Amino acid sequence: MKKVWLMIAASMLMACASGEETEQVHVMAAASLSDALGDIEEMYEEEEHVELIMNYGSSGQLRQQIVQGAPVDVFISAAESDMEMLVDRGEVSETTSLLRNRLQLISTPEMEIADWSNLMTVDFQGLAVGHPESVPAGKYAAQVLENMNLHTELEDEFVYGQDVRQVLTYVETGNADVGIVYQTDALSTEDVQSVALAPEDSHEPIVYPIGLIGDVSERAEHFYDWVQTDEPLHIFESYGFEIGVQHD
Repeated sequence: MKKVWLMIAASMLMACASGEETEQVHVMAAASLSDALGDIEEMYEEEEHVELIMNYGSSGQLRQQIVQGAPVDVFISAAESDMEMLVDRGEVSETTSLLRNRLQLISTPEMEIADWSNLMTVDFQGLAVGHPESVPAGKYAAQVLENMNLHTELEDEFVYGQDVRQVLTYVETGNADVGIVYQTDALSTEDVQSVALAPEDSHEPIVYPIGLIGDVSERAEHFYDWVQTDEPLHIFESYGFEIGVQHD
């Protein structure tokens, strides 16, 4: 009899273990979203008992990973162009604009700089920017500097980052005296000085599209819809993002 009960108990444990398998959703997102999505990840996992597998990086690098077959269900890019390239390849089943951002000139706290024009009048070592080919913040930064006729004059000072968070780190650590990041990145730290926002007409609109990638599971579609609802959107707003779509 004892052997029978042990077999029953083992069967019950196996059934429980099988029933408790956690669903997963693979999310690729621009590095500038990591703080806000960290809070959103925690909320969603607690509410839905689903594991979000997060992969952060520059939008261009993430797009390349998707093209090469990396596991992904949801992609949140910091540039519409990267999402459009995936749409053209037939990788995206649904997409919409989620968020907006601004571009910010930052410096080390001890720098005496008040505006973009001061980049031509103050002495500094290193202007940190993202690689314009793969980092949307770097592309927008290049557009701003070209618009202000500063790009050619300053390009010898460029220190390139692999994503916008690396650009921020360069200025935080003093490896570059000034840098160009998103407004939300500047708000995330007390170790840099926010100098000036870029005029919105000096670069393309900074729009973060979200898309469903590949064969869409019900769970991935649920997260895609859920992240566009009020509570997660309020979290994005608390980190300085603007909402990119209208919600009731």
